[in-house]
Amino acid sequence: MSVPSEPLEPPALPGAPAAPAAVLVSAPGALVSGGELTGRALVGGCLIGTGLAVTNVYMGLKTGFWESGSIVAAVLGFSGLSALGRRGGAMPTMLENNLTQSAACAVGAMPAAAGLLGSLPALTLLGYAVPAWSLVAWGAALGVLGVLAAYLLRQRLLVEEALAFPTGVATAEVITAMHKTGRVERPGRAQVLLGSGLVSMGMTWLRDVSGWLPSVSALPGRLGGLPASTFTWGFGWYPMMLAIGMMAGLSMGLSMLLGAALAWGVLAPALVQEGIVAASEGYSKFAEWLTWPGVGLMVGAAVASLAAQARSLLGAARDLRGLGGAGEGAAGRWVVRTGLAACVAVLVLGSGVFGLPVLHTLVALALVLPLCAVCARAAGQADISPVGQMGQLTQVASGTLFPGPAELNIAAGSVVAGAAAQTGVSLWSLKAGHLLGATPSRQLLVQLLGVSVGALVSVPVYLLLAGAHGVGSEALPVPSAHQFRIVAELAAQGFSGLPAYAAPAAGIGFLVGAVLTLASRGRLAGVVPSGMAMGLGFILPANFAVTIAAGAVLVSLTRRLSPSAAERHVPALGAGAIAGESLMGLAIAALAGLGLIQGSG
Repeated sequence: MSVPSEPLEPPALPGAPAAPAAVLVSAPGALVSGGELTGRALVGGCLIGTGLAVTNVYMGLKTGFWESGSIVAAVLGFSGLSALGRRGGAMPTMLENNLTQSAACAVGAMPAAAGLLGSLPALTLLGYAVPAWSLVAWGAALGVLGVLAAYLLRQRLLVEEALAFPTGVATAEVITAMHKTGRVERPGRAQVLLGSGLVSMGMTWLRDVSGWLPSVSALPGRLGGLPASTFTWGFGWYPMMLAIGMMAGLSMGLSMLLGAALAWGVLAPALVQEGIVAASEGYSKFAEWLTWPGVGLMVGAAVASLAAQARSLLGAARDLRGLGGAGEGAAGRWVVRTGLAACVAVLVLGSGVFGLPVLHTLVALALVLPLCAVCARAAGQADISPVGQMGQLTQVASGTLFPGPAELNIAAGSVVAGAAAQTGVSLWSLKAGHLLGATPSRQLLVQLLGVSVGALVSVPVYLLLAGAHGVGSEALPVPSAHQFRIVAELAAQGFSGLPAYAAPAAGIGFLVGAVLTLASRGRLAGVVPSGMAMGLGFILPANFAVTIAAGAVLVSLTRRLSPSAAERHVPALGAGAIAGESLMGLAIAALAGLGLIQGSG
């Protein structure tokens, strides 16, 4: 499943092969029109991707999760293209449908690639402002590097080694099934997604504008002599949080709740009793202290995960040596020129906007391809792209070689993290295309187009939400940003200036996170909580964790009572709820900014 700064992925479909050897083809009677790279595929993919990008900005700023959306994009693309075909045009082919989801996923990944979910909010927390135009250019340049890295690695990882890339396999299976039957592969899936989205939008309006629904229903009881609500305990009426729990699973939800219990049920009351934080100061003041052990848990888990992936680090060197071959993934002249132009853009923007010395930026750029290769191999083997870990590894290297202000360290880390965010998503799409017999160069073109569209869409959405709610507020906790900020501050000034007792708490968190991650790879894998998810429980308000855990428990019970119904409807139900609240939340922020409504949060 997902961890902060990494995509929340749907599981592979039951029965999907781990590493298919043959190209999936449609059965006799499948819908055929002969097209692949068409105008309607590009437009449809960009429109679907715009919805994904909006959703990912909103969800990422609130929870640290984001969604690659490949299966949802495939389903929506098929529905839309089929509707156009029935009105007199040609019916869509599998290859056209594949290009639609490829474009959509490239657009949808841009909030992460542009740093809008981690590095940019971290800079904002440090009081560093970045012009909007430069964010668009910076994000586009990093997105291009990530897409090109995926294309260059395609031949070795997809063709020669045939790594699994389960999300890509699942996407190809969905597209094949839809085109075999001539309808969405799971009866009513599009209708369930639409209905869930409309209900979610309605609840968000009633909560944030009409006030007919509370944002949080406080839990009864007292902690340290104070009402539990003082420490953010309650049940949140957030459809998106319930949906995240539904999709993340029981282990992730309960791990997050355990982290919240330790942070907001034990440590926060102790902070009040010791006089470190006043009860009246609210979430933001508690979060300033709790972020340290929380990020300690997450960084410890990340370091242990990287150590366990040592073979991937070694394999990356072999991947890079194979890039000069003559296969489909070999670098043509235009690919090299595009990559060089993106590198020049990063150098210019790094110096002019972030103040990064040229040598500092060159080191970060030198790490892009090797660390993207690590992400690519992890995505192929385990279906998880460790984007956050690659960014933090770059921050550590940057702080070691170039000690200096925290904002420079964050900017350097964002170079690799941004490119890596696109690499994993691009390879999932390329895997689906490889199985369907798509043309790699056409997929590359639509992915590059998606990067440009995604950068233009994502930045205004981020600025609107950040202006309406404030970065680091209870409404937008930006958990991924705290990882960037804390690693940068430690690299810049060590442990000096930390709140009382925060340093030992961070150290204990680091050790616990590392131990839990290592233990989860053995016989205790089914019972050991996730250090990453526990860290999120420290940073997010407790009511977020309660609501996410409730969604996970609800789906777990449903799977026991009716496995077939859960398998059919949960993915669409969750995707609709996430998209509905995100789109309505953005609309409310825009209307409030124009003074047309009075939003409550």
